[in-house]
Amino acid sequence: MRKLIDMAWVNPKCKLESLVGVCGKEPAIMDDEFDYFMGVRYDHEVPDGMEELIIPPYTYAVLPDAVDAWKRLYSEWLPASGYELADQPCIEHFLAPGNKIGHELWVPIVEK
Repeated sequence: MRKLIDMAWVNPKCKLESLVGVCGKEPAIMDDEFDYFMGVRYDHEVPDGMEELIIPPYTYAVLPDAVDAWKRLYSEWLPASGYELADQPCIEHFLAPGNKIGHELWVPIVEK
């Protein structure tokens, strides 16, 4: 994790550099087991032992408190929103220390 944090600060593009957790490669997690990728924005050659995962730009709903957000997403937000999950992975965004919110859940969405 320390290596990822250090990589995030190589030529940072903004003050919001952070760690992300990419939840599988699909929007909905339906299995008990799934791939979970930890990463950072990085514009250089991928170090040995790591792999590159490019997530295209998309429209995301952002819910604070990633731990509680999963429950709220399915029980409250999606049913009332007029949106559904897009065919992109969800992202857990872990903000750098000093931010009011420690982590967020980014959910890729499209209109119903």
